[in-house]
Amino acid sequence: MIAISTCAYPDLPLAAALQRVAMLATAVEVRCKGRHGIETVAQNRAVATCGLRCSVHAPEEIEIWSTDRHRRRAAVMAHERLLEACAVAGAEVYVVHPDFCESPIVQRADTRAALQESFAALHALEPSYPVRITVENMPGLAHSHFVTPEFDIAGLGLALDAGHAQISGTLEAFLATAEIAHLHLHDNLGLGGSDLHLPLGRGRLTAGVVQRLLDGCQGLCVLEHASEARVRESLGCLGGLQLRREVA
Repeated sequence: MIAISTCAYPDLPLAAALQRVAMLATAVEVRCKGRHGIETVAQNRAVATCGLRCSVHAPEEIEIWSTDRHRRRAAVMAHERLLEACAVAGAEVYVVHPDFCESPIVQRADTRAALQESFAALHALEPSYPVRITVENMPGLAHSHFVTPEFDIAGLGLALDAGHAQISGTLEAFLATAEIAHLHLHDNLGLGGSDLHLPLGRGRLTAGVVQRLLDGCQGLCVLEHASEARVRESLGCLGGLQLRREVA
């Protein structure tokens, strides 16, 4: 099922953004950023009553990668508060960022261990909430510890970001070896490039690969763009892909 991220509507209150999404799709991903949190009563009620299937993208700044165990514990607790809100709102999936840095980083064993400890702690929370917790892969081999399918995410689901994997040169590896619980779809100019979140068809992501991604995804396939115009362009691309399948 195709979903639309509320990041296409950064200037609208959450309730209004949900109404815009409902005009285009039957599922939404609430990006917990700016005006689109889910913890206030009004925001939570807006999600619960919008009539859309829903996933929630956690704030990126929650530091589950910290090597300071107190900060790491606080980060897991912050995620748990959001999981409680997700459960009340009826969200199906919760997307967690691992680590990411704009500047190149040194791969560190202690940071990897901190991430995996946090993943294990989040996995231990899953039985308490009717929400699937997933981890999103990051863009660029030098900017995160989670860019390949070999990284152990401790039993959590994979939220495969196809654009990020394309930048990292790991998309084929993910397609070949990983189970995709949740999918983020957007395009860019390929290996080593910028995370442009282009509409589908404007970058290097081929129609064949998009079809494989859709066929391999077990859950929601989220169009993650910064404007409704880009969302509509991607929807048109997907509509053409479906038409070609029907003709074939």
